[in-house]
Amino acid sequence: MSKESVLKQLQENLKIIYHKAVDADKQLQQLRSQKKAGFAHIFAADGAFKNHSDTFLPYVEELAADLQEIQTDDEDHYKKLLPNIVVKIELLFKMLSSLKNNLKES
Repeated sequence: MSKESVLKQLQENLKIIYHKAVDADKQLQQLRSQKKAGFAHIFAADGAFKNHSDTFLPYVEELAADLQEIQTDDEDHYKKLLPNIVVKIELLFKMLSSLKNNLKES
């Protein structure tokens, strides 16, 4: 798969994650107003993300910045950063899906 097609697929995943994150953050806000969501971070401090937040959008912004960085950089830097970006995408999809499933069950 070419670099351009990989970048396009990553951007498509980012769009999907962004929309899910906006919805999830709204749901988290509702839960907080009902005193049902009392956590400090969505992801552990020692995880793949540099940001630490109790909402999803800061993590999505970090991912978007990473994608921007590999698009303007050389091939070696692209190959070095790509695995971390893929991990972040997987983590966000899993956590967003888990939240959605947990909200359906409650």
